[in-house]
Amino acid sequence: MKYNNKFIFALLYLTCMLNVNAHEVDSHHTAAHQISAKATYLGNEAVMIQGADKKIIFDPFFHNDYKTYQLVPQSIRNAIFNGDKPYDSIDIIFISHAHGDHFSAQDMLHFLQKHRQTKMVAPQQAVDAMFKLKGSEKIKGQVKAIALNYGDKVWQRNIDDIKIEAVRIPHAGWPGRANVENIVFRVSLDDKTRVIHMGDADPDDAHFKPYKEHWQKKVTNTAFPPYWFFLSEQGNAILQKRINAKEHVGLHVPVKIPYQLQKSDKLYFYKPEQEHAITQL
Repeated sequence: MKYNNKFIFALLYLTCMLNVNAHEVDSHHTAAHQISAKATYLGNEAVMIQGADKKIIFDPFFHNDYKTYQLVPQSIRNAIFNGDKPYDSIDIIFISHAHGDHFSAQDMLHFLQKHRQTKMVAPQQAVDAMFKLKGSEKIKGQVKAIALNYGDKVWQRNIDDIKIEAVRIPHAGWPGRANVENIVFRVSLDDKTRVIHMGDADPDDAHFKPYKEHWQKKVTNTAFPPYWFFLSEQGNAILQKRINAKEHVGLHVPVKIPYQLQKSDKLYFYKPEQEHAITQL
């Protein structure tokens, strides 16, 4: 059988497109009645979770990309500050740690001053940095600081009917960054929607094992680990055996996606405004 050049080109193009989209996180095909929430990627480890009537964002304001990571596009930043849909009516903003590719104290203060209904939950280091700024005394009622040392028991609060559980897991590169207050959050928006955001957690099971009862006590819909958990045997074991999540979507992916990650079967965010449907528990 003979094929002309146009047919061959079309076949090759289709094959390439299928490969490119193989690990896209967009899940619009999921049946509507199975969906409890939606995750929208903003940049680096910034992700917004929209539940039935709650909306939260992790790590949205930062300026340092270290010439490696995805910044939140200015158009999205503007929409968040202006309260434009879908970034309106944010209930809580969570900060994993106070590094320049995750947190801007000035931006956070400016947002809270403008949106007085929004709360902030963050490690003490991030809160201290913000409270050094002029005008911060006016938003103290909107801020909840997490003061945890390595090995402390789980921190728990209920804010605006959102259940928050937090543990301090060392920043990647342990013990070199032992002073960094990196927080792993497990947040329940309602009975059907629970997510985990891991910040820049170190993929060593020695940090996670002491909290094994905490992880196993509740099933999580979706966990958002930094992508490097996908690239090591121990990191994958933590996700599969400790975290107790139905699925994992990687964050902190460099603009130049690592070859090993591209060739994996893992889900990960890499393009701002990508969406992922979170299925019910």
